[in-house]
Amino acid sequence: MKRKLLTATFLAAMLVQGAAYAGCSKPEDPEIPSGDSASGADMLKAKKAIETYVADVQKYMSCGIASGEQDRAQKKMETLASQFNEQLKIYKAKS
Repeated sequence: MKRKLLTATFLAAMLVQGAAYAGCSKPEDPEIPSGDSASGADMLKAKKAIETYVADVQKYMSCGIASGEQDRAQKKMETLASQFNEQLKIYKAKS
């Protein structure tokens, strides 16, 4: 009887924990347009996508993921932001 109660308690705890982390999925990488060929609207859309992505990655990293995964998510976020900034410089230079 005790074993069944312990098993049921364990399973219930796992279900609650799983539900808490169900919304913690890794965000999709946004597309970054080429500054050479992008329009102003394209760059504005990309800027908003990067801002949303950064906020989503920060939420993802606060979900209790492993520190190695947090490091990879942080590095990817910084890389994409840097790539966008580079393309924005190219876009502004042609304007």
